[in-house]
Amino acid sequence: MRDWQKSVLLSGGPRKSQAIHFDQSHLAAFRDFRPTLSELIAAYPEARLLELGGGRKPSFSLSELPGNIASYTVNDIDPSELARTADEYDKACFDVTGDVSEFEGQFDVIFSRTLIEHVKDGVQMHRNVMKLLRPGGVAFHMAPTLYAVPFVINKYLPETLSTGLLYALAPKRRHNRNKFPAHYSWCYGDRRKMQAMLEGVGLRSIRIRTFYGHAYFEKIPLLRQVDRALSNLAADRDWSALGSYAHITAYKPLT
Repeated sequence: MRDWQKSVLLSGGPRKSQAIHFDQSHLAAFRDFRPTLSELIAAYPEARLLELGGGRKPSFSLSELPGNIASYTVNDIDPSELARTADEYDKACFDVTGDVSEFEGQFDVIFSRTLIEHVKDGVQMHRNVMKLLRPGGVAFHMAPTLYAVPFVINKYLPETLSTGLLYALAPKRRHNRNKFPAHYSWCYGDRRKMQAMLEGVGLRSIRIRTFYGHAYFEKIPLLRQVDRALSNLAADRDWSALGSYAHITAYKPLT
């Protein structure tokens, strides 16, 4: 598919205003997650990995693991979620905002995919990630961000209402039963705000890639058009505070 075709597809048809380029879109956030993670892992000759919140479905199958991985530990706070993971994986059941002293300083790469929005205390989570990393280690997170409209709704609606709304807009999620309460603590699209917050807990060399748009309003034509126009404008002007997803990369200093 050519670049102009991708832009038209994401905008819902030919438009006078600038459409979101595919590489800025929410689709690219999911497409590029594993390639970006693989590049980060490649920097560590015998990488020790920790995936936070990966209990239900780890990001890598065992047959897909890069050759330089020494260990791959899958974490979850919920033992029943972790039980879904194949026995061949290393497993660690703990709360990322709790006591992590058992695993302190053990990992070169810590990563998560759409987990951190469910953590109540984002400050403590990132402090604990610092503790869990070896010096020079890297953290990589993909997360939905405020103030994209569907995530603002998800944050402030009562859980029973937001769950019903999600299943109405995305019926496949009803089958999977994978809707968990979302708090969006430290899940902001504003890059300068996020960088300052992460530097405040000691992380360095921070890179944040912003993505725009989403597919939640596809079944609501008028709302879809209005929201898509706002997303197109935000992407064109690089208003990161209105981004929908972010890739967050940050390093623990060597000393």
